[in-house]
Amino acid sequence: MGLKGDLALWSLVVFFLFLLVLGKFAWKPMIEGLDKREAGIRSAIAEAEQNRKKAEAMLADYQRQLREAEQHVQSMIAEARRDAERTSQDLIAGAQREVDLLRQRAKDEIRQAKDAALADVFSQLNAQVVLATEHVLGRTLQDSDQERLVTEALASIAR
Repeated sequence: MGLKGDLALWSLVVFFLFLLVLGKFAWKPMIEGLDKREAGIRSAIAEAEQNRKKAEAMLADYQRQLREAEQHVQSMIAEARRDAERTSQDLIAGAQREVDLLRQRAKDEIRQAKDAALADVFSQLNAQVVLATEHVLGRTLQDSDQERLVTEALASIAR
């Protein structure tokens, strides 16, 4: 067993020495590198999770702001509609007042024209009655007689 046994023993000794050197100089730095890489990945995952939470919070905030803006716009539109309705009603009321005023003026003018026409007709009728009475009676009437006859004639016409 001499040479073969020695070779096996030396192979075993060299193998363990190789493992010892490998463990000290290669295995430890390799494990440290893997640990650092794992820590970096964990840190990146934690940072990504924080960023995701921030993004979700920002999204929720933006959605809330959007809802508030939509509500504000809706209230502005409703207020504008109320203002437009109020303005429309004011314009309609103003136009109605103007129409009523014009209608009343027209009625007043018609009444005045009617009164003036009636006064003119009564005046002409008065003159005609006086002339007819003078012609029938053959004499000129005194003012008191003329007044009495005109009043009687107008009273009979008014009935």
